[in-house]
Amino acid sequence: LKTGCDCKAVGVCDIVWPDPNSKKVEVSMRMEPIDKFGPNPMVQKTVEKHQSCLKELDTAPLFNCEGEQLSSKTNRIQQTSLGTKLVSSLRDALGADCCVLNAGNIRGNKVYEEDKKYFTYNDLKTEIPFDAEMVVMPLPGQVISDTVKFTREKSFLDPPVSFGGYMQISDDMTFDNETQSVTHIKGEPLDPEKIYSCGILFMVMTGVDNITPLMDWASGNSHLFPTDACSELGRPAKLLLVDYFSKAIWYQMGAFKDIDQDNKGYISPEDVAKAAEKHFKEPVAKIYVDNVMRAADVNKDGKITKDELMRVNMMNAWARRDMDLNKDGVLDKEEVETFAKKILGEDFDHTLVDTLFTKLDTEGKGHIDGRAVEQWMANDFSLESVNVPGQTLERQEIKAVQERLLERSNSKDGKE
Repeated sequence: LKTGCDCKAVGVCDIVWPDPNSKKVEVSMRMEPIDKFGPNPMVQKTVEKHQSCLKELDTAPLFNCEGEQLSSKTNRIQQTSLGTKLVSSLRDALGADCCVLNAGNIRGNKVYEEDKKYFTYNDLKTEIPFDAEMVVMPLPGQVISDTVKFTREKSFLDPPVSFGGYMQISDDMTFDNETQSVTHIKGEPLDPEKIYSCGILFMVMTGVDNITPLMDWASGNSHLFPTDACSELGRPAKLLLVDYFSKAIWYQMGAFKDIDQDNKGYISPEDVAKAAEKHFKEPVAKIYVDNVMRAADVNKDGKITKDELMRVNMMNAWARRDMDLNKDGVLDKEEVETFAKKILGEDFDHTLVDTLFTKLDTEGKGHIDGRAVEQWMANDFSLESVNVPGQTLERQEIKAVQERLLERSNSKDGKE
């Protein structure tokens, strides 16, 4: 008995035995208006209890957007402000040189209010409803330019033709409409032969939207992209962004002494709640505080120490840009120490920087470059690093693939 999905009617099925010894039953069905049935108080209370965390998460802020006109409207024929914001944030979350994302994965198709204070998790899941696993690929500049051009060709027709494969690009990339080509990456003129680390949807590499220039490159460079391991390599865009913004807020909240207001020597969840409230100009939910704490709390003791604060700031692209005092694209130890003094105070323990620097400068170059940060962040990312109700199946599926790949790898090693 189908009642429809507008919640206006309830299906009632009666099964009646005429007498205790009857072998036949009488079955009748009818539709009743739903307003005839009041809510069951016990059931209602249980539902509200379980939905409370979802309501808190939906309204949890991800980033301030005051003064910005965010829009994802008609993003299949043009670059949009929200497309730029999300894709640029994915680039930073991945630690890549640049990033592109098919417009079909950003689906809100709306213009946000001009007075909107901040972008919430509810906004994010409306815009990116799918898993959208992202990978970082080493792509030549020419391939990136040809790929973006290919996906945007239909937008130059008269009238423009909508295409789900239209690439939204990060803010460090420039696309020239006259030449229909990418002219800049990382704010510098594109080098056709240079290999850039590019964040991209892994499904595109396997043929989704049939983007010819990318597929031609992939077919000749299959050793760089093991498609049978794509789910192991891919990191879901929503989780990446929640994790990224949970880490980014630490730099925005200020120095250690600004957050640890009562000078107890560590930062507590209560400190984070107060600092975040000051930043967003209104109280934040507990689930938001939990995510922000989880993003920095390496040893899971519920306290953020100075070394943990330094570590989480190193994961923030904006913080790293501020660290790079001479703007040469790499960080030397002196630059990192100068930043540590600013964030941790004049009397910071220099061994904190030594330890962090050694961990990232694995090749002993004497500096930290983008590639080192990218690898470090990829290894650090965990499916459990953020609390996002409703993502359990997605995580279990990816874990299952990881386990199968590990078994396959061990099996091959055993044969050898």
